[in-house]
Amino acid sequence: MRGVGVAVAAIAVMTALTGCGGGDSAGAAGERATTTARTAEKAAEDELTVDAVQGDVRSAVETAGNGRLSFPDMSKLGNPCRVVGVLKTEDAPKRAAVDSVLAVLKARGWGHLERIPSEDGGLGWHMVKNGWEMTLSAGEVPEGAGIVFDALGKACGVPMPSRPAASDIAPPERPVLP
Repeated sequence: MRGVGVAVAAIAVMTALTGCGGGDSAGAAGERATTTARTAEKAAEDELTVDAVQGDVRSAVETAGNGRLSFPDMSKLGNPCRVVGVLKTEDAPKRAAVDSVLAVLKARGWGHLERIPSEDGGLGWHMVKNGWEMTLSAGEVPEGAGIVFDALGKACGVPMPSRPAASDIAPPERPVLP
């Protein structure tokens, strides 16, 4: 009988030392928390901002040579994670100029270049980088000639607009009859 008591005491001590028998020690739980924090930190480092995307476009445009680059403010239109860059040129961009722009973007991490077919003789490509997608279009339209960069990201370091609270859009309460 005394041996059973010692065995029960030993099991109780072992259970307490191993974290109540859950199978995971406190060290393993801390290690999981550290790994999760590292993953979130890495994601934040990889997250592109609007300024970073505009920097990529500016660097690429420098190789094209001539033209005037502008960035309309897309945050005023309710989409803070969209970058539209317009490079206006006097004539339709030559294929060599567009290829040099693409080479710079590829060197800056934009990958999965995919040619987009065009019926009007223009040039178009689709590319991605860290959760962002960009379409590059080059050619001539009635508004003029140039290259348009249209990038859209899911996360860009700024808070996304939220939907209004239900109380803001719901009709007022109906009066209750006595």
